[in-house]
Amino acid sequence: MGGLIPRKPRSKVLAVGVGFPYNLNPSSVPSSFRSEGTTRRGAPADRPACVPVFPHQKQGSDMTTTATSSEQGQKFDNNGQYSRASILRYEKIFGEGYISTGGQETTDNLVGRIKAALKPGARILDVGSGIGGAAFYLAKTYGAKVVGIDLAEEMVTLANENAAKAGVGDSVTTILGDILTTEFKEPFDVIWSRDALMHIPDKPRLFKRLFDLMAPGGTLVITDYAKGVGAGSAEFQAYVKKTGYSLTDPASYGKLLEGAGFVDVHAEDATATFLEIMQREADRLKNNRDEFLAIFGEQDLNYLLERWLAKDGYCKAGDMKWGIYVAHKPA
Repeated sequence: MGGLIPRKPRSKVLAVGVGFPYNLNPSSVPSSFRSEGTTRRGAPADRPACVPVFPHQKQGSDMTTTATSSEQGQKFDNNGQYSRASILRYEKIFGEGYISTGGQETTDNLVGRIKAALKPGARILDVGSGIGGAAFYLAKTYGAKVVGIDLAEEMVTLANENAAKAGVGDSVTTILGDILTTEFKEPFDVIWSRDALMHIPDKPRLFKRLFDLMAPGGTLVITDYAKGVGAGSAEFQAYVKKTGYSLTDPASYGKLLEGAGFVDVHAEDATATFLEIMQREADRLKNNRDEFLAIFGEQDLNYLLERWLAKDGYCKAGDMKWGIYVAHKPA
């Protein structure tokens, strides 16, 4: 998972939720990440994006600011980043129904951590819900009632189309909205978020908002991009600035959750798992190369493989991290 950063033409700013430098040459891609027979030297004009969520940048801004789609006065698609084609391209590497790290594999991981909270009829809020894969699974497998919230209209449209196809339209609803301001009629038993909250700089406000939206005794589960304790390399710092990400180290992230009132906070540096997942995703994309190229182009294929390589390098250098967090609201 699962960027709200409008980009200027020909910018090197990355697709959100994926976030890789845009200056890699295919010849630098190790064989484990490279698709044979491709000659990409530049990226597609219509770059993809991952999971879009709530607050986003206004045109010309380098930092993420809170602004709802109504404040924009226009359809939000991040300058084409959240077009249907871009979303579907990313689904090919993450897995059916997913626009976030690990697809169903990560869903299974998180479910194993919060299974006691997944009772029939449980109300779940999926923050930055993308195209609905996790929500559908939670509804079908555990009888949950899921509300997804996302800012990108095409994500919401696809999620609702997919819900109808999956036969979960009565138990899963995805709405267009800003998590910091959208009101809900009832509190939630579980709040779930995958690779989305790094787009929101005001973490204390965000976590207090999630705390307030949760029923007493509720459970919070998050995966999110993070960083090492230090500032990281100049390249990594430039990447963070350009993407507008707001990152902290996993331990500090956990402390922020505690500061919002959550208890029994588990903050895990899961970067090793993240690296393993990315390698499997790259391998799957290469193995399904012909299927991918029947729909998309070689530029799209190498674009994805190069992005995975860049993130792999940041993680192995200790600059980038991936965290898994579980917490509860006191009963």
